[in-house]
Amino acid sequence: MRIKEPFAQERLSEEKNYKAKYFIASEGQTTEPRYFEKLNQSIISENVTIINILRDYANLGNSNPTYLIKLLQEFLNSSDSEISVAELKNKIANWAHENPSKINLNVINDELDKIYKSNKYKIPYADLENLFMRLFKSDIYKDLASHFSLYFIAQDVTYSPTTDSLNMVIDRDKDSFTEEQYDEVVKFCDDNNVNLYVSNPSFEFWLLLHFKEIEYEDNQKLLENPKVNNSRRYLEKRLHDICKYTKTKFSFEHFEKNVHDAILREKNYEENVIKLKNNLGTNVGKLVVQIIKTKSEN
Repeated sequence: MRIKEPFAQERLSEEKNYKAKYFIASEGQTTEPRYFEKLNQSIISENVTIINILRDYANLGNSNPTYLIKLLQEFLNSSDSEISVAELKNKIANWAHENPSKINLNVINDELDKIYKSNKYKIPYADLENLFMRLFKSDIYKDLASHFSLYFIAQDVTYSPTTDSLNMVIDRDKDSFTEEQYDEVVKFCDDNNVNLYVSNPSFEFWLLLHFKEIEYEDNQKLLENPKVNNSRRYLEKRLHDICKYTKTKFSFEHFEKNVHDAILREKNYEENVIKLKNNLGTNVGKLVVQIIKTKSEN
């Protein structure tokens, strides 16, 4: 699990200027995090912070929604006073991925294995500063140790169940997401106070709601979302036709001005989480509405 580094300074000052946080774990690796990140920087940025809970780089290939259960369980189980050796290794690996050629990850992991005999061992936060200096002990790494301390703080964004919101955003992709798995995700969210947002067939349906062109589409074709070539399905193609969208690159400006229109259009389709298992629709607009509402209340 990782959090983007810019939240470090907010983490350090949050006691004085607390913002309600909306933590979002999404199935997509690029589109959903980018959409919510840009949304956070636009119409709802004053009193609300959206934080994408991202997969560790080593787990980027795990895209099935059931993996999000593991990701959120890890988030819910995280302690504000200690961290496991395994978690620390993941955070160091994430940092190394974002800062290539700075450290020898194998040497660092070997050193951790010498100090701690088990990856399950819990390291008190109070011990981390000395541990970082030991791991990056040469003079050339002393500055790196302090930088990693800040990075670690950024990853340790606090979550308050009473004031913050924990959310899961998934696709109802029938090709890779069985009905049994769908029910498993619904139950997990119910049991753990996680708000579930589903798009059937995919998040691109929510994006297409931003444009009036959706009003002229065939609903059955939207639901089936057939492949149009080896790398693109129908919804992605329609978005590309309208605004040059691709999963890895799109301009949020095309969507920003139409967010309220998308919220209204969503009501013409299925919004109930249970019924979204088999019917065309999405309830992502409800998440956006809740975020905007929280902003107006602060």
